[in-house]
Amino acid sequence: MRGLDYSGLLDTEVKAIEQAISAGKGEGIYGYIPSKGFGFVLRNYKRLANLGILEQNWMTAYLHSSHFKDVPLSLLQEVFDTCDRAILQKHYPIPDLPRLSGDRFSLFRGCAGPDHRMGMSWLTSLDQAIWYAAHHVAYYNLTNPAVYAAVVDRAEIYCCGDHYDFDYVVFPKAWWRVDVPLSEFRLNRPR
Repeated sequence: MRGLDYSGLLDTEVKAIEQAISAGKGEGIYGYIPSKGFGFVLRNYKRLANLGILEQNWMTAYLHSSHFKDVPLSLLQEVFDTCDRAILQKHYPIPDLPRLSGDRFSLFRGCAGPDHRMGMSWLTSLDQAIWYAAHHVAYYNLTNPAVYAAVVDRAEIYCCGDHYDFDYVVFPKAWWRVDVPLSEFRLNRPR
């Protein structure tokens, strides 16, 4: 496909992607290049949107990535803003949770490191957010674990991925740090 940036891909990978798009199966091109898929979709998100195949490729790439420290948050948000929310929510619906009131969601995010960046993946479980902060400490050699909370309206949520957990994809307008004792940041938490 003309206009796509195939940097770093093998000729066989380029051919597989072009054949999939030509055959009308472009929604699954991430599967042809899983180790290179996030970078490919990120480099090509505008063109993929024009082709009508951004949403599923982006969410697959996003959900299979786990550390976005090298990607500006503004760029992640720009890609989600480029996506059609109706298509995102068709394939990655926002589940109804009866214990939450109305269209308001209480969400949590686990962070670690010198700078806590408010990313776009949030959870409804405080326990799980604490576990993620501990996971970042253990697997990325970071310190300073923390958990943040936010309350968002349903209309602010792009979609909800369910690869490992129910990740509510949203960029909250406001958030605050939750006072969690350091002893709680451990990987053997009940999940």
